[in-house]
Amino acid sequence: MSNKKKITTKDIAKHAGVSQSTVSMILNDKTDVSFSENTKKRVFDAVEKLGYQKKKKKKEQDLNLSKVIVIMCPFLSNHYYTILIHSITERAHDYGFVTFVAPTLRNANTEEYYLNMLPSMNVAGIVYLYPTSWLDEVNHISKVLPIINIGDRNDDILFDSVHVSSTKPARMLAEHLIDLGHQKITYISTPMTDVERSRSKRFDGLCQAFTDHGLNPDNITSKSLSAGQYNTLSPNMLEYSTGYNLTKEALQEGTDSTAFIGYNDMVAFGILDAMSELKYKVPNDFSVAGFDNIPMDDMNRISLTSVEHSIEAKGRESVDIIMRHQDSGNETSGGFVTKLEFQPFVVKRKSTGKARYR
Repeated sequence: MSNKKKITTKDIAKHAGVSQSTVSMILNDKTDVSFSENTKKRVFDAVEKLGYQKKKKKKEQDLNLSKVIVIMCPFLSNHYYTILIHSITERAHDYGFVTFVAPTLRNANTEEYYLNMLPSMNVAGIVYLYPTSWLDEVNHISKVLPIINIGDRNDDILFDSVHVSSTKPARMLAEHLIDLGHQKITYISTPMTDVERSRSKRFDGLCQAFTDHGLNPDNITSKSLSAGQYNTLSPNMLEYSTGYNLTKEALQEGTDSTAFIGYNDMVAFGILDAMSELKYKVPNDFSVAGFDNIPMDDMNRISLTSVEHSIEAKGRESVDIIMRHQDSGNETSGGFVTKLEFQPFVVKRKSTGKARYR
């Protein structure tokens, strides 16, 4: 029995100094994307040198996933993502398409696995619900496969996107609290990283609003977990636990803030529970607000002030964009790129009120 290691496209990619998806597209002779002759030569030289044997092509019906839209999401514990997935799926059904949900838990290696696999599977398109860890790679794949980004505006994205500026809703929420007399605010967030720009942009938006109103932006305290702390939390409770743990910490330290803002509504739910456990009243002692305006916000016991930014409409629009690419013959490399923005607004509920006197 031979123990010779089987050569894979990953081996070819490493030897040629290119990505695995590039190898896949070159070996599968994708005609609607161009690579330099030097890149192709390096790949084919690696194939010959390493003795790579291409798998026999499966029957066409086995590979034909042209009616499938893949949804790349981080996890399903945040209702923001489930609302988006439901709206995308319902809209896909209107066109006779179906969806496949790929939760990555924000693991870059898991995301890379999907990206290496999807270009050769003839799917209808990909909808990203969070910032990719492989932007250069996704920009390249978007030349042969419709990809839609739903999230914060990023000018480095070269494909279609449906977005909302994170600074704008943060300014609006800060202005609402300033109108109620709040001059010191604590912002609670999951880790603020270079990839997840919306988290730091929301903090920037709060600071801009304070500056515009003649208030000291240093009166806004930012508390966030480190990536290491965040990774120890259960995926089912990541954002809630962030809000709960950091709020308890702030309250036990004796914060002088009169309002707390969560990076999103799930973080804000953790904020509310921490305050309830420590016997503080909302909004008499502290005002609390979040972002996303998910359905639970409107429940009487919660009644959370939040920012609405058309989650369901964004999901539907992402499918409409894919369908327009389908109608144009999938000529994504030489066709149009959509940049669509929805206008946010503050939904005021019982969790925010006039600042208490200190």
